[in-house]
Amino acid sequence: MSTVATDAHPSGLEGHGITVEVDGQTILRSASIEVPVGKLIGLIGPSGSGKSTLLRALAGVVVPTEGEVLVGGEEVRLRSSEVGYVPFGTLLHKELTVREALRYAAELRLPPRTPAADLEARVDEVLAELQMEDRAHTRIADLSDGQRRRASCGAELVGRPPVLLLDEPATGLDAVLERRMMELLRRLADEGRGVLVATHATSSLGLCDIVAVMGPGGELRFVGPPHEMLERFGVAAYDEVYTALGLPDDDVGEMAAPERAPSPPRTRPQRQEVPSLSAQTKLLSSRYARCLVRDRRTLAILIGQAPVIGIAIGLAMPRNILDSPSLGDYYAVMLCFLLITGSIWLGIISACREIVRERAIVERETAVGVRLDAYLCAKCAVLFPLVALQVLLLVFCAITLQPLGGGPDGDLLALLVCIGVGWAAVATGLWLSAAVYTPDQATSSVPLALIPQLLLAGAVIPYGTMFEPMQALANLMIARWALAGVGAAIGLDTELSADIGAVTGFDPAFYSIAPIVALGALAASTLLLLSAAGLTLERRLLR
Repeated sequence: MSTVATDAHPSGLEGHGITVEVDGQTILRSASIEVPVGKLIGLIGPSGSGKSTLLRALAGVVVPTEGEVLVGGEEVRLRSSEVGYVPFGTLLHKELTVREALRYAAELRLPPRTPAADLEARVDEVLAELQMEDRAHTRIADLSDGQRRRASCGAELVGRPPVLLLDEPATGLDAVLERRMMELLRRLADEGRGVLVATHATSSLGLCDIVAVMGPGGELRFVGPPHEMLERFGVAAYDEVYTALGLPDDDVGEMAAPERAPSPPRTRPQRQEVPSLSAQTKLLSSRYARCLVRDRRTLAILIGQAPVIGIAIGLAMPRNILDSPSLGDYYAVMLCFLLITGSIWLGIISACREIVRERAIVERETAVGVRLDAYLCAKCAVLFPLVALQVLLLVFCAITLQPLGGGPDGDLLALLVCIGVGWAAVATGLWLSAAVYTPDQATSSVPLALIPQLLLAGAVIPYGTMFEPMQALANLMIARWALAGVGAAIGLDTELSADIGAVTGFDPAFYSIAPIVALGALAASTLLLLSAAGLTLERRLLR
């Protein structure tokens, strides 16, 4: 097994006077703690005492309201690759095998241009450290809870961080697995890492060099060896500390603040070198595509619904109704409207959960240098071809049953506009996914994004009959430009009769724009919506 060189990081990680406030409430209050290399530190305390917040601040995920966190004398956010952080749960894609997950983690965390052979060698080293060589080709979804926790540790260990922070890695494990997890962390510390683990389990605290105790109100009440903790709180067993924490501060004495070692001279802050935008996009696209292809049920639903919707659209209208001299123009508008409605639905529903379900993964990976624009570009690189295929199946099935009447060129232009609005809908779905907090909220919010598109497209309520403020609002809708573009592609600007217009309010001038103009408007909308998704996600990650 490899060891971690500590010469360049003799002090490990230092947190001084860390205070974290959220919405005016103090979650963590003036906490100071050090994580020296070669030491295993246990962090205990009742639920809600601020253990997770302290770890997030030490890892650089949360910016403290007051105080500072240093690694080698520099802010932790400037040297985030030197701090491994494993939050509660599993931050690995369940569709990947253990080896694949560690390989992707290594490519994101190790220096750019690291040879492939070195990446594989590092993955092998971590698998050996975790004693998971026999599970290397097992999917994350098929691992036990304890094995998933170890694999999550491995995703951080591949970057050789001198400091490792873990939040409740033993929660939900039985006593035997909890002991094995703590023994693994003890071994990692003995190999030269500083390890800080938040835990509710007390049976293995004797393995720790130091125990830190959080009290109610986010106060760090004690830092020291386990036996001194028992003396300080006047108890005989570790689990009795939780009862003693209910006493007033005066009854357990004041904790002496840890002596602050002098920090090394500070150099000009520079972030660690990370892969380029194109390299990150390629890597993240590969991972996302692999996960999507292996999730066969979801992929089958996403692709299978497209022809179903297309067939339903084609069968819902009377056969050859577009050839009717009296009602053909009206149904042509309705067919165009249904095609863009289906395209928007496919785009939004394919993308609306894709960010929020990976929020914790994005939060961690951006901390080690993954760019948000690379992350969004990777989503688009996979979702755009997927939605293009969906829209192709939708339009093909619909116009096979109910021909548009625009000829091959008109059908092709109509298809391109439908794909364009589908891509704009993907951007809408990604924005929605960045704005909500849970996947269920994302799904429930789809109607809020879809209904305005339907009402203001210009078919349910003709554009010319809207009063001016609503027309201005309609001009912001992707459905409005898509309907005009599809209608123009099949010649509604010249074929829409005056009689139909007089009865329905449809105006041939609405379809007088060139399809290329509609595509340009949709492209601009897509870029704006993707920018909004990036800004929203960035703001959420900084909270």
